Amino acid sequence: MKLLLHFVFLWLASFSIAQQEFAYTLSVFNNQGKPEPNLDVIFIETSTYERIALKTDLSGVLSYKFDHGKEWTVSVGDMRNCLSVKTGNGGEASRRMTYDVAAYLRENKIRPDRRTIQFAEINQNLPGTTKCGENDAAIILQLKDEKGTTYPGIEVALTCFESKTQYKTKTNAAGQAVFKVPLNTEFDIDIDGVESIQFVDTRARPTTITQTVTFQKRTFTETIKDGYILQSIPTSAKPSFSHAQIKLKVTGGKNQGVREDVYVRMLKSNKVYKAKTDDSGDVTFMLPVRGKYLVDFDFQRDADVIDLSQMKGIGFQSKSIRYQPDPRLENIESFIPTVSNLILYDIQNFINKQYPEPTGDMDIYLNWGNKFNANSKEALLEVGFKTRTKSVRKGNVPLNVCFVVDKSGSMHGDDRIEQLKKSLLKFVNQLQANDIVSIVVFNQSATVAIPAQKVGDKKKILDVIHAIAADGGTYIKDALSLGFMEISKNLSPKMINRLVLLTDGYDSSVPEELVAEAKKYIQKGMELSAIGVGVDYNFALLSQLASAGGGLMHLAGDSQGIENAFQHELESILYPMAKNAKLEVLFDNQLVYKQLYGYTNEKVSLGRMELELNHLFPGLNQMALVKFDLINATKEVEQKPVVVRLTYQDLVNNKPIVIEKKTALEWSEATGFLDLSIEKEHKKVMAIAIVNQCLKVMADANGAKDLKAAESAARSALEQIKRLFPTAKPHEIEALVNRINEYVDVFETLKKMKSHN
Repeated sequence: MKLLLHFVFLWLASFSIAQQEFAYTLSVFNNQGKPEPNLDVIFIETSTYERIALKTDLSGVLSYKFDHGKEWTVSVGDMRNCLSVKTGNGGEASRRMTYDVAAYLRENKIRPDRRTIQFAEINQNLPGTTKCGENDAAIILQLKDEKGTTYPGIEVALTCFESKTQYKTKTNAAGQAVFKVPLNTEFDIDIDGVESIQFVDTRARPTTITQTVTFQKRTFTETIKDGYILQSIPTSAKPSFSHAQIKLKVTGGKNQGVREDVYVRMLKSNKVYKAKTDDSGDVTFMLPVRGKYLVDFDFQRDADVIDLSQMKGIGFQSKSIRYQPDPRLENIESFIPTVSNLILYDIQNFINKQYPEPTGDMDIYLNWGNKFNANSKEALLEVGFKTRTKSVRKGNVPLNVCFVVDKSGSMHGDDRIEQLKKSLLKFVNQLQANDIVSIVVFNQSATVAIPAQKVGDKKKILDVIHAIAADGGTYIKDALSLGFMEISKNLSPKMINRLVLLTDGYDSSVPEELVAEAKKYIQKGMELSAIGVGVDYNFALLSQLASAGGGLMHLAGDSQGIENAFQHELESILYPMAKNAKLEVLFDNQLVYKQLYGYTNEKVSLGRMELELNHLFPGLNQMALVKFDLINATKEVEQKPVVVRLTYQDLVNNKPIVIEKKTALEWSEATGFLDLSIEKEHKKVMAIAIVNQCLKVMADANGAKDLKAAESAARSALEQIKRLFPTAKPHEIEALVNRINEYVDVFETLKKMKSHN
């Protein structure tokens, strides 16, 4: 009898599982309403990265029954990650979509950071009868809700990032916003403070464009206090086409999520929303759609991400977040840098200027920051350095590489996750069919997204990379172990066995423990390189891991630095380059060497500055700035040029190579004061040097318990950077300024705490 009951139970269980099937139907049509047959549709499960590849039939329809998986990211043809399907609870669903790649790419292009742009504002007040002219377009935006109700007096703006211009108006009595704007221009539509809610593009020929925008008035109110946006949301408030309702359940922390301050930070914006959880740990926000947000707590930054960029229509989202206080923030004094944990910025990661391709293996390029005259006390020499781009792969030694990459919520910041995927795609596309690749992704847990396999047909690997999304916290230990195990599957002395770790987060693991664990694999013949992004990663941990693993330590100051780091990592593995490279700068006695920006290992003697150039990669593009004091300079200094000499050992024929160039200061007859440099790139380099010097002084002062001197260094750095960039700053400099401002906030908090004691 017991056996029979057991059999019945198993039969019922299997029947129950079968009932959890999810039947999904997708119908795909083009802009003309015709079916899109034989179109690739790729499903990637978001937690396991399982891949299912299907195609639409001759009617443009795809039907599939899911019997496992919770949520799948869907790519249709060239529209990557355009849909999401939740299958965990069973049931059925159908979806009809228009396949329009150009419109999808336009809608989802990465938007610039508005904080770094100084827009020219043009206010317009035009009648609804406005027509296009011979050289411009008329745009009429009709605001109405789903019932046809129109809304007068609503602020509307057309924002053009290319021309850095905003056209502003208010809707008229008919609910229309009317503009006259240039031809052949892309605009983001901002309505009632909600940015990039829709898009409108003018054509090359004059035309009048009428576009309807669904709009609903807010059912909640906002006030600003201490720089935070506080919302008063009645229980009757509902989400709209412009604002999604976000309900967060907070657990963890000292109060188990109860009565905790929650901060929701809009990326690429100065907007920060603040609210307090209730007695159940719940809190509600009404957030503008199409935005991406990071969630912070008092003692934890980047706890999780809220991504509304793909939300269409009226949106609602519910999310659980665990609050795990960062010990550094709980003990606020530890947030101030010390000599032992000091991280200085690598200036080369911020350089955008590209030098010409050299005719040989490498070349140098010289440029003075400005002319000089009798009032000039200083001179700035730019030394550009470029190695050849094209190289031949070293001996065709196959590669066995595992990427262990951080996909925590903070990777949404600065578009890091998109740049990470772009860099991985580029890296994989350069690999050969016999190379072996694996990818481990991690946040608070780790997953093998791509098990170790020969590259072969790269499409499967590329599809999975495209589906990686950012969320959650940061925990490196398990991810490292999984990565080494993937390499171990094909470990061979005849291969290059390398683990590449990338993170932008701070893992609280004890560095010595992780390094000891990593050494177990390193001793078997594996190498390890590390890429730290931004400023919040565990520098001590990554540098020790890279040192123990015989690889390189890359510092990526921003998202662009990720691509550079990956490219340098690949080229350092596969391609040979020069050795024993040295750069020398020889100068006359009217010039006195003062400072070098861009490198830190220079040696200085009378009339000479030299430095060694290590880790040379193909395509390396770097800049050094040499700052001189001018001693009673006269026009005759033009006759005494500075000599810059590059020497290195050629690896092909093992012969020494010498490249030498000369450059002279250019005299100006102007009698006024001349800026040291007029180039934006030079000013950016000097700003980074100011920040590095500030961090050094702060660390030394902190070690001496002199917080007043540390605070003074931070405020002085902000003033110096403001003089360099009195208006809008480059986005990477904006990030550094924000970092210094955080230190200033810490000092202010410490003073308040002291006054209350």
